[in-house]
Amino acid sequence: MRRLGECTSTRSPSRLEAPLPRRVLRPRSGLVPAGGLAAFLLAAASARPDVILSERDALARACPGQGTARRTLYLKPEQVTAVEKAARSKLPSAVVTVFECHAAGAVTARAVLDTDIVRTMPETVLAVVEPDGRLRMALVLQFAEPPDYLPREGWLKTLTGKSLDDDLVPGRDVRRVTGATLTAEALAQAVRRSLAIDRLILRSRP
Repeated sequence: MRRLGECTSTRSPSRLEAPLPRRVLRPRSGLVPAGGLAAFLLAAASARPDVILSERDALARACPGQGTARRTLYLKPEQVTAVEKAARSKLPSAVVTVFECHAAGAVTARAVLDTDIVRTMPETVLAVVEPDGRLRMALVLQFAEPPDYLPREGWLKTLTGKSLDDDLVPGRDVRRVTGATLTAEALAQAVRRSLAIDRLILRSRP
C-alpha cells in the first residue's frame, strides 16, 4: 500500500540517470540577433578554454582605477551602412556593446566590443579609443581558432595611436604577420569597425 506523499515510478533507474543530449551552439552568418554573439561568448568565459581575457579584466587594463558604464546600441540600417562604408568592412551585427570609462566626471575613453569569424571560428576584440578618436589599445578577449594563428601582443601594440583616417590594412599602415594573414586582417577590420562606430555613433551623440 502506498502511503500519502509517496511518489512511485515505473521507469528504470538507468533511464532516469541517463544524461540529456548536449546541444552544440555554432556561430551563424549574417547579423546576430539582439544580445549579440559577443554577449553570449563572454557570458561563458569561465568555461571556455579559448577565452584569453575576461571582459572585467580587459576593462580594468584599459581604464585602471576608473568607473565604467556599459550600454547596448541597436544601429539603424542607415547607421550600419555608414559604419560599413567608413570601415570598409561589413558589420557582424547591428547590435553593438560599448563602454565608457569615467574619471572625475569626464569620459576618459570609449570601448567597442567586436565579435566576428576569422576562418571558421570566432574572435572577440575590445578596441579602446581615446577621447580624440585614436586607438588606445586593442585587446583580444576570445580566440577560438588555433592559438598559433593569433599574432603576438607586440603586433597589437603597433596599432596604438592609429585613427580611422590611417590606412589600417596589413601591408600598408599595419604590419603583416607571417602565418597569420587572415587573423591580422580580421583584427585590423575589427579595429576599423570599432573606430568607425566611435566616430559616427558615439562621438556624434549629444
